[in-house]
Amino acid sequence: MSIELSSELRTACQRTEPKESGQICTYREDNNAKTPPATIPGIHDRLVQLERLVRSIASKPTTNSNLDSNTLGQPAETSYSDDTLDSHSDPGSMRVSPSELHYLGGDHWATILDSVTDLKEHFDHEEQLRRAGSSCQTQDDPTGSGNVAANASRHSLLLYGGYRPTSQAEVLAALPPRGAVDRYVSRYFNRLELVSATIHGPTFLKEYDAFWTNQSSVSVVWIGLLYSMICLAVLASNAWDSAPGDEVEQQSLQIGLYREKIVQSLILGEYTKSGPYALETMIHYVYIEFAIRADADKDIWFLFALELNLAMRMGYHRDPSHFPGIRPLESEMRRRLWATVLHGDILISSQMGMPRMISDWQCDTAEPRNLNDTDLDQDTSEAPHPRPETEITTVLSLIARRRMLTALGTISDLIANVNSCTYTEVMRADAQLHEAAATIPEPLKMKSMTASITDSPQVIMSRLFISHLFYKGQITLHRRFVLMESTSADEELFVYSHKACLDASLGILHIQQIIDEETCPGGQLYMMRWRVSSIINHQFLTATMILCSLLHRSQHLQRKEEILTALRSTRAVWIRSSSFSQEAKKAAETVNFVLARAGENYEYNVGLDIERTDAARNVQDMSIAATGSDGNLAFGSQISSKTPMNLYQRKSAEPYQTAEPS
Repeated sequence: MSIELSSELRTACQRTEPKESGQICTYREDNNAKTPPATIPGIHDRLVQLERLVRSIASKPTTNSNLDSNTLGQPAETSYSDDTLDSHSDPGSMRVSPSELHYLGGDHWATILDSVTDLKEHFDHEEQLRRAGSSCQTQDDPTGSGNVAANASRHSLLLYGGYRPTSQAEVLAALPPRGAVDRYVSRYFNRLELVSATIHGPTFLKEYDAFWTNQSSVSVVWIGLLYSMICLAVLASNAWDSAPGDEVEQQSLQIGLYREKIVQSLILGEYTKSGPYALETMIHYVYIEFAIRADADKDIWFLFALELNLAMRMGYHRDPSHFPGIRPLESEMRRRLWATVLHGDILISSQMGMPRMISDWQCDTAEPRNLNDTDLDQDTSEAPHPRPETEITTVLSLIARRRMLTALGTISDLIANVNSCTYTEVMRADAQLHEAAATIPEPLKMKSMTASITDSPQVIMSRLFISHLFYKGQITLHRRFVLMESTSADEELFVYSHKACLDASLGILHIQQIIDEETCPGGQLYMMRWRVSSIINHQFLTATMILCSLLHRSQHLQRKEEILTALRSTRAVWIRSSSFSQEAKKAAETVNFVLARAGENYEYNVGLDIERTDAARNVQDMSIAATGSDGNLAFGSQISSKTPMNLYQRKSAEPYQTAEPS
C-alpha cells in the first residue's frame, strides 16, 4: 500500500479480513474528496501488520557502537534453514490515479514510509487534512530558489521532443568562443572524474584541435558530446548556485540551451545507428538530465533504458577480448563505458523502486585496468600492465565502484525475485558484499575528514560514495528482517540482520552529515557540492525512514539515543532542502512527526523551520572552515559517537534549539 504523507488523501481499500501473504493493496486517488472518513477500515489489521514488521528488532541489545575497520561485523559461520522466510516475496506497492499507475518495489523508501503514514492518518486526521490542502505537489513539478532544477524543463527533451535543427551549422551557432570552451573543457576533465573517465583525454584533444581548425572535420554527434562537456562544466562551476540571482538565471538559460543542442545533435546524427560517440554523448546527456533534478524522476529511468539498449546494440556487454580486431585503447574505453552503464543501472533502477535492467548472465565485460589516459594511445599494440591500486588514476574510482556494484547487483536480484529467498542466500549475498568491500583500493577506503586534509575533493567524495554503496547494500539486504517477524523457532536468527541494518542506517546518515557540513563555504567538499544528487539522497531517505519506523515503535536495540541524534541531524538537512525538493519536504515532515511522538518539542511546521535552520546554518557556515567535520567511518562499522557542529546542542541564546528527548 502506498499513501504519501503530503499528497491527496486516498480511499482505503475495503478489505475487512487480513491480507494474505504477497497480496497487493491498491489505492485509487479521489481528487473530489473533501473530508476523510470517520474511521479507516482495516486499520487494526494494518497496525497488527506493522507491529509484526518490527517486533523482532528487540531480540538482542547491542553495546559496541564504535567498531574499527578490522571488525566488519560479519556474521559467524552458521548454517541457516532453507525454510526460514515467507513463501512469497515482498510485492511492493501500487498507486493508481486517473493519470498514473505507479509501482514501487518493497525496498523503496516510500514503501517504508507507509508504515509510519498509516499511524499518522489514524491518530492525526486534522493535521493530515491540513497538509492535503496546502502541500499537494507532484514530483514532476520541481520548485526552487536558486536551484537549476527550478528553471529546467520539467521533461526530458529527448523523450518529449523539441525543435529539430536543419543543419550542423545551426547546431554550431550556439557554441561559445574558443577561449570560453577551453576553460569549460579543462573544468570537465579536472572535476568530473566519473564521466570524464569515459573519454580518452589525449584522443579527444587531438580531435578538439582539429575541430577548431576545420569545424566540418567532426560528426554532429561529436559536437553534441562537446556541448555535453560544456553543460556539465557549467553545472560543476563554483558560482552557479552561489552567484547573484541574475547570474544564476543566466547560467540556467545556458544549461537549457546546451541541453537542447545535445538533443539536436543526437537526433540529427541519428544516434540509434550506434555511430562513433553516440553512447558517450548519451551517457553525458542522461547525467545532465539527472543532475538538474532535485528529486527522482521517471524520465531518467526511461532515458537510461535508451542508454542501455544503445550500449548493448554496440556490443559493450561482451568483453572486447572476444573480438581480435579491437585495439587495446578501444578495448579499455569499452570496459570503462560498460562499467559506467552498470553504475547507472543499479542506482537509477533502485531509485525508481524497480529491478535492475542488466542480468549477470547477459554480460562478461571485464573491469577496466588501472591505467591513466597517457598509458594508452591509438598506436598501442599491446595493453600495458595495470598500475598498482595504491596509485590513484583516471579510472581507479570507477574500478572500485564497479566491484561494489557487482555485489549490489546480486542483492538487487535477490530482493526483486518474485520467489522468496532463503536466509542462507541472504547471508551468502552479505558475504559477497563484504568481500567486495575488502577489495576496495587502499586510497579509496574510508578515512576521517581529519585524515583527509591533504586529499583532493574528488578522492574524498569517492570514498564517501563507495561507503554509501556498502551501506546501501546492507540496508537493501537486511531491511526486511528488521521489519518482519521470524517464522523460525529460533528467535535469535535475525539478530545479525537487525544490527547490520541499524548500523548501516546510522552510518549512512553520518555520511549525510559530513557532506552537509563539508559542502558549506570553506568546507573541504565545497567545490563538489553539486555532486550531492538525488541518487545519494535516495539512500539518505531510506535510512531516515528506517530509523523513523524503529523509533516510532520503540524498537531500537537499546540504541535510542543514537537514533535520536541521527534523526535530529538529518531533520535539519531535510528542512533546508524542502524549498526545492518534495522528497526532502516529505522526509522533514515524517521526522518531525516521529520526534514529536518521541517527546521532542518541535513546532510542526516545515515552512517555519526552514528559516530557523537557515539561521543555524549561517552560524555553521562561519565556523566550518575552522572546525571542519570528522567521523570514524569504516565498512561494516558503526559511526563515531562524536557529532561535530550539532545544531541541536546549542545554548538557548543561539538561533535554533530543541527540547531534550524524554
